[in-house]
Amino acid sequence: MKKIEWLIAIFFIGMGLTCMSISALSFQSDSLLQVGGYIKTFLICAILLIAFIFLLVHWIRTRKKR
Repeated sequence: MKKIEWLIAIFFIGMGLTCMSISALSFQSDSLLQVGGYIKTFLICAILLIAFIFLLVHWIRTRKKR
């Protein structure tokens, strides 16, 4: 598989895990405000992970051009 296909697959896996996590958290007995805090924390972690992957791919591409 090409790199872009791997990135697309990782993106869809991440979306699926996000949906499952939000679904699992919504069935707990916590209030909606606590679930919102969990979702916000999870989204911040997901954004940081995506940024890290983007920087890693960018670094690999610039290293190959030399």
